[in-house]
Parts: sequence; C-alpha cells; structure tokens
Amino acid sequence: MSFQPAIRARIPFNLSTNNTIDKHTHAYTIWLNTLFTPVEFICNTSVNQTISNEETTTTTKTFKSLAESNRWYTLRDHAREIFIHDIQSIAIKISTDIDINHCRINPKCDLNFSARTVSRQALLNFISSYNRIWFRLAMEVLFSINIENYQQMKLTIDEYLIQSTNNNNNNNNNNKIASVQIRSTIKNLLIIIIFLERAKLLRLIDNDPCLYNYDSKIKSTKESIDILSRDFISSDTNLLRRLKLAGYEPIYRQRSLDEFNYLLTNNENNLFEDLKDGIRLTRCAQILLSSTNEYVATYDLSTKLKCPVVNRVHKLLNIDQAFELLQTYGHVNLTEILY
Repeated sequence: MSFQPAIRARIPFNLSTNNTIDKHTHAYTIWLNTLFTPVEFICNTSVNQTISNEETTTTTKTFKSLAESNRWYTLRDHAREIFIHDIQSIAIKISTDIDINHCRINPKCDLNFSARTVSRQALLNFISSYNRIWFRLAMEVLFSINIENYQQMKLTIDEYLIQSTNNNNNNNNNNKIASVQIRSTIKNLLIIIIFLERAKLLRLIDNDPCLYNYDSKIKSTKESIDILSRDFISSDTNLLRRLKLAGYEPIYRQRSLDEFNYLLTNNENNLFEDLKDGIRLTRCAQILLSSTNEYVATYDLSTKLKCPVVNRVHKLLNIDQAFELLQTYGHVNLTEILY
C-alpha cells in the first residue's frame, strides 16, 4: 500500500534564519498546524488588482482558495451520499411523526421564532453550541445550498432553518397545535442533529474537529435532544422514544481528549515540548493515514491515549500508539528508534 497523506501542506524551508534546526522547527510547526486546524470558510479573493506587485500574491490566494473549495465540495458530496444511505429513511419517519396530521411529535404551541423573541434566542443559542464547520456541512447537505462565509451562514439559518418571516402566516385554527413552519423548523433541526452525529462518528472532515464548541454546555447528542425536548417540544411527547421507534438512538459523547488543543505555538524552541507527550504525534499519524485505511479513519484516540499526561510512562505509551500506526498502516520502519 502506498503512503498517501490526506493533506499535502507546503513546508516553507526557505526561511530567513541562519540556524537550520530553527528553520525546520518553524516549518514543521506551520505544517502541523495546517493538519490540525480546519478551514471554516473559503475566502474568495479577486484577481483584479491595480497594483502589479500584488498580482502574484492575489493569484496564489485564489489558487489556494480554489483548492480548498474543491476539497470542501468533495467532502460535501460524500456527506450527501452518507445522508441518503444512512439518514434519509430516519428523516422520512421523523417527518411523518411531526406532520400536523399525525402529531406524534408535538412542538410547543406557543413557540414563535420571530425576531426578538425568547424562543428564537433559545434556538440560536442551541445552534451556536455546535462547531460552525460541522453545522455548515449539515446545512449544505440538508438544503442543497452553498455557504461561503459566516455572514451568509447566519442569513441561511434564518431563511432556510428558522423561517421566522413565515411563522405567523399559516397558523392552524386549533391554537394548541404548532404551525407548519414551526414543525418544519423542529423537524429540520432533529435531522441535522442525527446527521451530525453520524458524520462525526465517521470522521468525514480530515481534521476531525470537535462537534461541540469548547465553551458549550452540551457535550453529547443525548444532551442536545434533551435540551431540544425541554425547550421546544410539548410535554406530552417522549422525543427519545419517538426517535428510537424511527430507528435512531443517540450514542456520541464529546470527551476531554476531543477538546485537546492541538494547535502548536510559533515559539521555535517549543516544538519538542509540544510533541513529547505523544498526543499530537498520534493525531498527526491518524490524519496522514486516514485516506488510505478505513480503520485508521475511525481510530478512537480516547481509548488508547493517556490524557492528561502526568508522567514519563504516559508519554511513552502515547508515542507507542503513533509509532504503531505508522509501522502497521504507513509501512514506515521504526524498529531502530530508541527512546
């Protein structure tokens, strides 16, 4: 099996320093950060510049933006295939349960997602608990749209998901039943939650960022569903039971190792300190090998690594995991390395 890294970042070795070790240290710091840090949005840069000395830089940015766009579109196409194969059948059952004629899943009748309402703010707070890059992927897959920047994402959430401008246009005669627009919002939110769990478990994004933000109080899919049920679903509906009958049961939980800060500092003398605990080395090996091996792509770091690292034994155990991945799946001979 040939060794094909998932991401091929450019390592700038022609740096303005006299020390070769410092050059390589700084270069590998930049390269590792490109592996560990995902790109949230593609910045489209125009090539039409009036100043001639900026044309080369602008063109380079445009080519880089194009490469990132192609990588994102490939990821999105793969995610849509996953949605059709794994999620669509569950989504159809949820749509039937929440339909106004069946009422098996009842949103609260007093919900109102118009501007400056408590329900709308609660919904936005719930959405903001998710990592933006994962939520962007879910929005593009569910609604078949293209989101280029953060501002456009906010507008898309309001237009496609919340539908605040139409909440009061189609109310039912029975005031105890939520409107069609409210039910559509809750339905889409449930489908997004289920899809994001599946996408995260499959590690669709190479860098595998956290599903929930670090400062979020929500750390598992079950907690997401519980909060959604508490704030937006009527008390006569057992949401977890309805989802289980639809063929879905939440399992994902975000652990402390998932929230480990993999970003390296730019201090040229600090690379060894950042790598010696073995956690970043194992993460690097996983990302590089994930494109060629399905097992590595779904490798669960939390069951293998020691975190937090409190002694030298923990460091050696973590480094062994990185070496085992490289030897077994990367076919790299490390038998002569002693530490």
